[in-house]
Amino acid sequence: MKIFANRKFAILFTVIVVILATLIGVRQNLNRLARNVEKMFYEGVYIEDARYTQPGIDTQLKNVAQASLDCATALEGHPGLAKECVALLSARDGYMSANTIADKYSANEKMKMAFDALAQAADGLVLSARETEIFERHSLIFRGAQRLILSNLYNEKAKAFMDDVSFPANFLMPFLFVAPPQLFA
Repeated sequence: MKIFANRKFAILFTVIVVILATLIGVRQNLNRLARNVEKMFYEGVYIEDARYTQPGIDTQLKNVAQASLDCATALEGHPGLAKECVALLSARDGYMSANTIADKYSANEKMKMAFDALAQAADGLVLSARETEIFERHSLIFRGAQRLILSNLYNEKAKAFMDDVSFPANFLMPFLFVAPPQLFA
C-alpha cells in the first residue's frame, strides 16, 4: 500500500474516482429522466396550465385495438367485408405483439390503414341496420382515439427531454450511451 502514500498517485486516483462517479451519476440521472418521459406514453402527460393529465397514448391505442376487434368480429360475417375484417384483425394482432413505442406506432399505422380499407369497402355495400350501427359506433371510438393520439403532447415532451438538463450533462450525453425517450413516430 506504499503506492497510496505517494501524493501524486493519491491525487490522480482521487481525480479518477471523482470523474467516474460524476459520469456514473450523470448517466443514471439521464436514464431516469428518459424513463420518466417514456412513462408519460403509458400514464399520460400532465398539462400544468390546465391542471389536467392527458390520457396516455397507450390508453388510446388500447381503445383503438378494442374498437378494431369489436368492429371486425361483428362484421366479418358479411360476405363483402370478410377480407377487410381479416386484415384489420391481423393489424390488431400486430399491435398486441408490439413491445416498444416505435413498434406500437407502426402497428397503429397498420390498424389505421386496415380500418380505412374496411370503411371504404363498407361504404360501397348495403349493410343491415345492425351492421351500420355497429360500424358507426366503433368507427366513432376508433377515430376519436386517433384524434386524441394526434393531439397528445408526449412527442413534444420526448423531444424536449434534454431542455432542462445542465450543460455538463448535455455535453456528456453522447459519451454516456444514454438512450433518449422513444418517439411515437
